Amino acid sequence: MKLIDKDALVAEINRRIIDAPENNIGHQRVWAYNDVKDIINTLEVKEVDLEKYYYDFLQKEWFGRSCVRTISEMMAFTAKHFFELGMSVNNKA
Repeated sequence: MKLIDKDALVAEINRRIIDAPENNIGHQRVWAYNDVKDIINTLEVKEVDLEKYYYDFLQKEWFGRSCVRTISEMMAFTAKHFFELGMSVNNKA
């Protein structure tokens, strides 16, 4: 799954509305574009402070554990965690 910027999508739709021809087909396109914009505006957009999440993760998982792990084990654990996080977000979308 690929994610796109909501604002960029709406900007492109607005550009197409402005460029639509002044005829029956153009009016139908504008109606459809506006319908799509209404749908897009009902979608939830989540903002995530990935840097804060990452540092919180490091503090908890790297420095908050009593067991000793090697750097390579911790890097693999971190990569797996963020891969699974991305997969879970994509599956919910």
